[in-house]
Amino acid sequence: MIRRPHLSSSLCFVLPLLILTAAPLGAQEPPVVRGELGQKLDSVARAAQARGFHGNVLVVTGGDVVLLQGYGLANQAGGVPFVPSTVVQIGSNVKDITKVAILQLVEAGRLSLDDSLDRFFPKAPADKRGITVRQLLEHRAGFPLGVGRDEEALPLQAFLDRLFARPLDFPPGTASQYSNAGYSVLAAIIEQLTGRSFEAQVAESVFRRAGMYETGLLLPRFKPERLAHCYDGERDRGTMLDQPHTADGHYWNLRGNGGFVATVKDMHRFYRALRGSSLLADSAHRAMVLKADEPTLLAGSDGYCFFIVGNFPRAGIEIIVASNHAGFKAPALMDGLEEAAGIALAGGRREVTAAPGGPRSRALLETGAGRTVAAYLEAFNSGDTTVMRRFFEAHALTGPGTAPMATRVSRTAGMHSELGRLSVESVRQTTVALEVVVRGERGDRATLSFDIEPAAPFRMRSLRVEVGGG
Repeated sequence: MIRRPHLSSSLCFVLPLLILTAAPLGAQEPPVVRGELGQKLDSVARAAQARGFHGNVLVVTGGDVVLLQGYGLANQAGGVPFVPSTVVQIGSNVKDITKVAILQLVEAGRLSLDDSLDRFFPKAPADKRGITVRQLLEHRAGFPLGVGRDEEALPLQAFLDRLFARPLDFPPGTASQYSNAGYSVLAAIIEQLTGRSFEAQVAESVFRRAGMYETGLLLPRFKPERLAHCYDGERDRGTMLDQPHTADGHYWNLRGNGGFVATVKDMHRFYRALRGSSLLADSAHRAMVLKADEPTLLAGSDGYCFFIVGNFPRAGIEIIVASNHAGFKAPALMDGLEEAAGIALAGGRREVTAAPGGPRSRALLETGAGRTVAAYLEAFNSGDTTVMRRFFEAHALTGPGTAPMATRVSRTAGMHSELGRLSVESVRQTTVALEVVVRGERGDRATLSFDIEPAAPFRMRSLRVEVGGG
């Protein structure tokens, strides 16, 4: 989860432990622009709004809120502006909530990280029975990114049948591959052990303990007009309440791995609670979710709405940015806010990069373009030319100026024979490409530069491959 291990040493303050006081449910939070720093950061956000940013920003420094402000529109059709109490999607940050709930069961003695799937799913096929809870948490189970679209009305048993019928992408524990499906399995384990729906359990064991009353999907009973809509260009994709769901939460392609909504202040309460013992007693368990003494970025996205939490302990600054337009995502503003606050990489470099499975890599691979990249890597690692062909037919541009299908498949198969399976080391968004640094199973490193359409269906236009460099 560490994106930037070297921050400027000129800013070094102690960050006091503070949990923001919860307002009554649905209360309007007044905007805050405090002091010279708050005004400076507000100016950066307003400049971003002029370039297409719509969303909320929360900045806390030295324990004090210096900026809490909405920018642009949460609902274009209704002309509803973003305000501090607007409810936003939090994307894959739900996985941190799932992780806390699992670790709470470990601390209660009801679960072990080394428990395997056969304890919970006795009918799981032989190749999956030995997958452990720890491997699910660490994205090392061999499961794919997912087994269907988020909005598919897929009940639990149908989800498990589909997931368990699919061959693993690698033997459990031997590699790392980001998996939404793995976290849905964790949610199923939580429900099995507690006898409650996933949302009901985390509302009791996580949200209540952290003072969070405006996070979830159904239980907060949000008024629909409080939720920010997500936009793909001019297309209104609605809110999470518009997604198909059951009486107790999301269907299973989304349950446990995404789909919740919250206010930015509620999510600040969650991550600050992880600094103390209110959620997890064991400091080693807390560090599995948040290394509070290290610079950290935690992000989630469905490709349209984006949510990112930045913790910069040397500078004593915490920043949360939520956005709802695919054309101007939260990370672009986060970079500007960091720069304005004096947070910089050593040597002045400013890159979007992350460790394997790290939050920024995960977030980039969950954007529309990122999902195309993930599909390519999945097809590549299969080593099956039929699967490769299906990828190019479904996800790549064809026609004049593009390579023939046989050539594409042949090149991909040839690269697979040279490199073997690929593991992602980092992901970086440049102005012209999504660059993915990978390591082959024989130790070779390669950089894959994907040129992908900027809008749905996000087809791949070209791919440049550079092998070598470490």
